[in-house]
Amino acid sequence: MVNQIERHPHYQRHDELGLMRKLGVQPEGWAPFAEGMKGMFQEPVLAEIAGQYGKTPAQVILRWEIQQGVIIIPKSVHKARIEENFQIWDFTLTEEEMQKISSLDLGYQGTAVKHFDPEFVKMCNIRKIHE
Repeated sequence: MVNQIERHPHYQRHDELGLMRKLGVQPEGWAPFAEGMKGMFQEPVLAEIAGQYGKTPAQVILRWEIQQGVIIIPKSVHKARIEENFQIWDFTLTEEEMQKISSLDLGYQGTAVKHFDPEFVKMCNIRKIHE
């Protein structure tokens, strides 16, 4: 079983990942770049680590997810970025670097919808998507 959840360095959801692993559910992280919001690509910790490997902050984020066993499917419509997203297999983050990224967790910051909000769920259930 796979559970797709919003996940990125600012919203890491460690408790949910632990529960999924305990139940044998494979986590898949959507919005690994926080949809480009909240300064994710200018995050100093990510920029520092990226510079050490000659990579971009986006590549560091993808590698961080992979090393934690999270499936990621980054979205882009730009050929260069799509190609860049594949260039994450020639380096490995150290435990210290993984911990530095873990320190960036801010919890839920409103980068996407609140799937756990009953009012949002009600709205989804009554919304017509076609006639």
